[in-house]
Amino acid sequence: MKRFAIVTWLLLTFSGLNLFGQALTSLSGTVKDPSGAVVPGASVTLTSVLTGAQRQDTSDSAGRYSFPQLQPGKYKMSAIAEGFSEQVINSIELLVNTPATINISFEKIGTVAEVISVSAEALQVSTEDASLGNAIGNRPITQLPFEARNVVGLLALQPGVSYFGENVADDFRSGAVNGGKSDQSNIVLDGVDVNEQQDRNAFTSVLRVTLDSVEEFRTTTSNANADQGRGPGAQVSLITKSGTNDLHGSLYEYHRNTATSANSFFNNMAGVERQKLIRNVFGASAGGPIKKNRVFFFLNYEGRRDAIESPALRIVPNALYRQGIFTYKRTDGSLGQLTPSQIKNDVDPLHIGPSPAVLELLQSYPLPNTDVVGDLLNTAGFRFKTSTPLRYNTYIAKFDAQLDASGKHMLFWRGNLQNDNDALGVPQFPGDPASSVALANNKGYAIGYTWVARSALINNFHYGFTREGAQTTGIQTQAAVTLRDIDARNALTRGLTQIIPVHTITDDVAWTHGAHSVAVGGIVRLFGITG
Repeated sequence: MKRFAIVTWLLLTFSGLNLFGQALTSLSGTVKDPSGAVVPGASVTLTSVLTGAQRQDTSDSAGRYSFPQLQPGKYKMSAIAEGFSEQVINSIELLVNTPATINISFEKIGTVAEVISVSAEALQVSTEDASLGNAIGNRPITQLPFEARNVVGLLALQPGVSYFGENVADDFRSGAVNGGKSDQSNIVLDGVDVNEQQDRNAFTSVLRVTLDSVEEFRTTTSNANADQGRGPGAQVSLITKSGTNDLHGSLYEYHRNTATSANSFFNNMAGVERQKLIRNVFGASAGGPIKKNRVFFFLNYEGRRDAIESPALRIVPNALYRQGIFTYKRTDGSLGQLTPSQIKNDVDPLHIGPSPAVLELLQSYPLPNTDVVGDLLNTAGFRFKTSTPLRYNTYIAKFDAQLDASGKHMLFWRGNLQNDNDALGVPQFPGDPASSVALANNKGYAIGYTWVARSALINNFHYGFTREGAQTTGIQTQAAVTLRDIDARNALTRGLTQIIPVHTITDDVAWTHGAHSVAVGGIVRLFGITG
């Protein structure tokens, strides 16, 4: 019975008229002659400028051509029809999840040997459906300034996005799109689910994407189509760069220091120097052909090193209380004191007196240096700064292959790996070890296969594995000793480990016939949590 239920569920899933957002696009239009009449039987060829991959179609009786399920990128298109000069349209840039329409008009009657070149641009705003959102290309991604080179900053610039802020040190982000909750967004990278399943932070991919690895992305803020996700929030589709026929690369480093930073008012009052934040983001990327027009590679490494000093404030015993002298306020407002001998003889019914172990513990605290916290009778504040370094390493690779000369079979593999070490918790007191360290070993890969059965029938298959590996260390090794209204002498942090694997399987088929298009697809997601 259980096996029957699983099979039935899979069949229902794949039989729905529903595509999963695989970060693709499409191009269509009408072919006309100089008088404006439609031209049936025109041969239309679409060629990738960067890789040379080609797709072909023939205009139907109404002059319509269509190229469904295309990889976003730069293309040129040519059209040939008997009795007309060849028409070539250059500089076509197709954007992710933004269907485009470009009509072809033969300008004069002539021979095929004559070539007329024109330019066209696909519209930024989709006119093919009701979805709202912006596609962001590679130029603004690499040229605009970002805090810590974090590409998510572009999302905050779009209408309908409320960006409440972020903690760059631990990649925590909060925000909403058009009133939806932070955890209602859906993020795919190269057509594969990369949602952060643990905390569901806004606009967060569990796999870090670097600026130099992102070709483009689109955020659909409203009216998402059935192929773009399952929630009412933003639908974010990111695409990793691919290699091209030209060898290209980059080498970069970005540096930030505290030369122009100001100290806080409270640090100045307590005599604590300005804490530093020195950040270095560096890396390299390279892409090119392994075999021209057939096999390509792209590689990217990025490191980040933050030398950070964080402020801390603790409640500690004052000089008298460290000696066992207790200060109290009388009913008339005057202050009174109880010495250890008075406590032993007059207060303690067993005449035991203060514990030597407790006095030793009190004397291990540093003396207070601020009066902004504590009762100011027996306790006060101790403000200090401490080092909380951060170290990130990100590795990204992608390989693309056109398996045959006709371009009917295309395959890609993309892999991501990151190793992070972040001193998340400040030491309890100066000289102590970091109270907590956040470790991340997120990794994932995606495989995509596109089969062009014929120009009007395309099948896309994706499999992806994304594993979120998070660990938080702790330093508590024995039973806790705490005193009321005083911060614990040693940090009471405990370790936690969680592994969240997610398998994504998607397949969809797009069929076009004249003015009619049918798309059938489905998705299976399998995930669990161990820790």
